[in-house]
Amino acid sequence: MIRFAVAAALLAVTATAALAQPQGPAQAPAAAPAQPPGEFAVCSACHETKAGAAPSLGPNLFGVGGRKAGAVADYDYSPAMKASTIIWNADSLAAFVADPNKSVAGNKMDYSGADAATAKAIADYLMTLK
Repeated sequence: MIRFAVAAALLAVTATAALAQPQGPAQAPAAAPAQPPGEFAVCSACHETKAGAAPSLGPNLFGVGGRKAGAVADYDYSPAMKASTIIWNADSLAAFVADPNKSVAGNKMDYSGADAATAKAIADYLMTLK
């Protein structure tokens, strides 16, 4: 009788554990974007940051990390931005935010730039938008 109870308990535990196992390959949950730094409020006046959002005055910045500059199809970039060979990463974004006209002369963004610490904070945030 004790053997039967132990066997039944083991069977129940094994069945429960098997049901709890994920089916198929395990997938890590998508990381949530970081909270934007306070200085990003200036950027959000012209840029969307949600997946699938239409551009506003500026292009949607969701997924900007790893993207070629001037490549979003639904935004009318300046000829200078379209011709740019920049692939956006933390360094190129920080350089652009610090001095847009130095980074891409002839761009149409009406923003004079930010100090290095602010530019880095904004660039680091933008890289989380995936």
